[in-house]
Amino acid sequence: MTSEMLTALLSGAHFNMEERIQQGAWPHPPLRFHELVAHLANVIESRHWFPQTWHPAEPGALVADLTVIERRAPNDIVVYCQRSGPTGFTVAARGERAFRNAADAASFYLATAFHLPGDLDGWRVVR
Repeated sequence: MTSEMLTALLSGAHFNMEERIQQGAWPHPPLRFHELVAHLANVIESRHWFPQTWHPAEPGALVADLTVIERRAPNDIVVYCQRSGPTGFTVAARGERAFRNAADAASFYLATAFHLPGDLDGWRVVR
């Protein structure tokens, strides 16, 4: 799998089987959690936001389930989380957590956004 494909996958992108075959990502062995953490930590260190800019839901607007990383400085990284309520128009949970390094923020993001280790768009992620 290419670095660009892995970054897109960790951004929440979906790849159908044809795309996986075309990019040489099928068949694929399990992905290692620590390798995903290392890759995402490098991405975080090169960007201000990942996978997108954080915009908390406005009152009365549709609430997206989001987990977003902001790198404020090399040792100041914040992960924001927002989950929708039962109607999709209310916030059931919102929070943020600060980290001193990109690897810890990446590990938290992967566990929170994708419940990893486990399944990531059909890829098995193992410890």
